[in-house]
Amino acid sequence: MSLTPGLSSAPDLFHKLQRDVGRLNKKVTSDCFFDFVVTGYSLIDWVKNDPTLPASARTPAAINGLHQEPWLMVCGDLANASKHFTLTRRKPVTTNATSRTGYGMGRYGKSTYGRGEEDIEVEINNGSAWTALEFACGVLQAWLQFFARHGVQV
Repeated sequence: MSLTPGLSSAPDLFHKLQRDVGRLNKKVTSDCFFDFVVTGYSLIDWVKNDPTLPASARTPAAINGLHQEPWLMVCGDLANASKHFTLTRRKPVTTNATSRTGYGMGRYGKSTYGRGEEDIEVEINNGSAWTALEFACGVLQAWLQFFARHGVQV
């Protein structure tokens, strides 16, 4: 029995992550950002359980490496806080995630006149901060490096 219609492998979910970035690039919204962080972090479980991936990608060391990957740690903080309202299981590395809307926010021409595109910023405990799109690029790059390291074509 399948509970994941249209998605059957970790590469399938990675392609969904890429589509999520495409939607963010079209227009940054909290809804699109939520979808991106949940998909980006859930991909760890898909890698762990996908028998079509090389065994090297599914070892405990490889999975632990994903959990320790800085971009994915932030992704996990945001995904779990978004899904469960708050984090209770571990101390987050993310110190703040803000959303602002209004005139002059976001990229020019991405929203209706006078309203502005939603501006999402993520800050972590070392003071680094990224826009939603900068963060999305970092997460995508982390996944591309992981798949390349294990010889997985995505």
